[in-house]
Amino acid sequence: MRVITLSRQFGSGGGEIAKIVSEKLGIKYVDKAIIAEAASSSGIAKEHFEKADERRSNSFLFALAAAHYGGSASPVQINDIITDDKLFIHTADAIKKLAGEPCIIVGRCADDILSDMPILRVYVYASMQSRVNRICKLYDLNEKAATTLIKKTDKKRANYYNFYTSKNWGDAQNYDLCINSDVLGIEGTAEMIKHLALTCNYTSNH
Repeated sequence: MRVITLSRQFGSGGGEIAKIVSEKLGIKYVDKAIIAEAASSSGIAKEHFEKADERRSNSFLFALAAAHYGGSASPVQINDIITDDKLFIHTADAIKKLAGEPCIIVGRCADDILSDMPILRVYVYASMQSRVNRICKLYDLNEKAATTLIKKTDKKRANYYNFYTSKNWGDAQNYDLCINSDVLGIEGTAEMIKHLALTCNYTSNH
């Protein structure tokens, strides 16, 4: 069993599910640890990564970022300024380093960044109503505010993913398993992912 990447709609319980899966399988749960690793290895303050976290870049230096992401450029080329693209380069490098041991990685284009590795790609979604209910409870919001937050967060995640991968966030063909957490619940969804992780054949996604 190698690495699981988990993408999720906001409010679907994906983060909680990932934590349960990590406990069930005895593997590392990786989310904010990506930011810490990227900051540590790059020497760039963690706050820069936090501000750019899951935000679409508009920089003209994307071509350089994409080149390094594929292994043919160096961050030294754009070492003089901090751009979202440069931050993405370091984030991608951190994800690759953390994927050196069995773990479950949440978000941040990990499924695409690790596409040359044997990984299990999971996407968790849920109905809008159940997501609204969950976010209302978690953040003590009314339904209108929760709905707005969900839509804005999903849009940011989609923009970030679509921009850096040239794929469509949430498109089933990008994942090995797309699962509605409403059907089995949080615990049941985690159990299904665990079962698949232990029984599937891990292959490169290229």
